[in-house]
Amino acid sequence: MTAAKKDIDILILDDDVDLLTSVAELLADCGYRVKGFADPESAVEFAVDQTFAMGLFDFRLGSVKNGLDVVETLQIMGSKAAYVMVTADVERSTQLRAADLKVFEFMRKPVQPQELLDTVTRAMEHAKLAA
Repeated sequence: MTAAKKDIDILILDDDVDLLTSVAELLADCGYRVKGFADPESAVEFAVDQTFAMGLFDFRLGSVKNGLDVVETLQIMGSKAAYVMVTADVERSTQLRAADLKVFEFMRKPVQPQELLDTVTRAMEHAKLAA
């Protein structure tokens, strides 16, 4: 038995549960419909039957997969969402891979709440235009 399909605006992926919760609450308080996951496997499993406009992913996930691996997997599955990567990782190779995957924005931690909200707004507008 599969779960009922729900309209989700933003899929959040971060292995830091406290940060995941605070970001989800911030976005929900702003009127977005959000679904958060702390591990990449659950996020990908959820995305199989769901659509969402934007993915907000941490790069380092404490697992074999990183946030860009998840973006790549979801794009292969047909996702047209806009993706924002949030990370403390500043390696050039990571930034280049993000560019190759057409990640909408690559934000460095720590991210201020207003900066995050502004980026989410721009990414959602981009996702609407791409749809």
